[in-house]
Amino acid sequence: QFLAVYGLAMAVQIWIMGINHVGFASQGFSSDSKFLNPGKIDFHYSHTRNTDEYNFIGWTPLFKGGWGHIDFDGGGQTDYVGGYISPLLKENNKGELILGFLQVDSDTSYSYEFQGEYRFPFGLGFGGGSVSRNNNAGDTYFGKLSYRNKYSSWNYIVSAQHQDVSIGKESPGGYIAVYDDILMLVYGNDGEQWRSTFGVIAPKNDSMFRPALEVFYVDNTIGNIDGNQFLFVNATLKFKGGFLSHPARLGRAMGPTGMEFGNPLGYLSPTWNRRLDVFELGDVADFRLVRSKTPSGVVTEKFEVLAYPFQFREKENLLNYFYAGGFYSTDSVAGDSSGILGGIFGKVSFLQVGIGGDYNLDTDEKRIFLGIIDKF
Repeated sequence: QFLAVYGLAMAVQIWIMGINHVGFASQGFSSDSKFLNPGKIDFHYSHTRNTDEYNFIGWTPLFKGGWGHIDFDGGGQTDYVGGYISPLLKENNKGELILGFLQVDSDTSYSYEFQGEYRFPFGLGFGGGSVSRNNNAGDTYFGKLSYRNKYSSWNYIVSAQHQDVSIGKESPGGYIAVYDDILMLVYGNDGEQWRSTFGVIAPKNDSMFRPALEVFYVDNTIGNIDGNQFLFVNATLKFKGGFLSHPARLGRAMGPTGMEFGNPLGYLSPTWNRRLDVFELGDVADFRLVRSKTPSGVVTEKFEVLAYPFQFREKENLLNYFYAGGFYSTDSVAGDSSGILGGIFGKVSFLQVGIGGDYNLDTDEKRIFLGIIDKF
């Protein structure tokens, strides 16, 4: 159902801009409209032994949304679609309105969620949302109040919320975030999970290195519904914006009730808003750790590290796009394994193109992918 709404939203968006604001030339899609610029179109395809996954994203100041499809080789499929719209735009001095929707449809379940929040120009916001599931997880409802402002160079956000997890239990909670151009600290809980984030971005300089780091932790063992403990660490030697920027980090740091338009995040999974691959984190060298512990005690870890070896030279050429690295995985049930990864990621004409894969030396598992991004 939401595909029709998504198409209508995009059509209205282009109509609002006026056809004279849109062009397509040798530099690709372009626009000088505040509703479209800056923006991007992102297509990503991934193939493994068990799945084929397609993901498409449209990203503008007015609308952020997308669609995805997962085809399981053993049979079955999952489709997901959703989007967030911010029709007022911050610069209009009318506050900020965010409306969001996500739908996940598989062979065995169907779930959807709605979210909305309005923020006054002086920083006070109120909103809420609902999640409907036809599985044992049940429905969820929440309401929230928030306040965001700036003191000196520090931005801060304080939110309070109340959540009903539809099993006769109600959970209060809230989040606090503090950040400037370099440092970010976030902590909070919604009664069913607590999450904490530490992020740092080195100041701009003239060298080839500008490190950035994120440590993100989620604990779902609190509350009435048990869940995983999740640790997510990302780092790069040369920050270039995007995934490790504060606006992007804020979305996942503030949780599914945060409604951060810079990086929308909801309750349901999978989502159209994909997690970037490790080679997209930055230039020179990148690192990622993903660690998960299930309620039954099964622990899995995956370390990934890669480098763009030719970027250590001052001369720029197509070899700068080449990256290579490896990974090491641990599993308290299946055992340990390791592998190699490599590919190219760089600008070809007006497109950002990524082609590559990884290979597990112990299990013989392979993953190949193709990514195409048009930024405008």
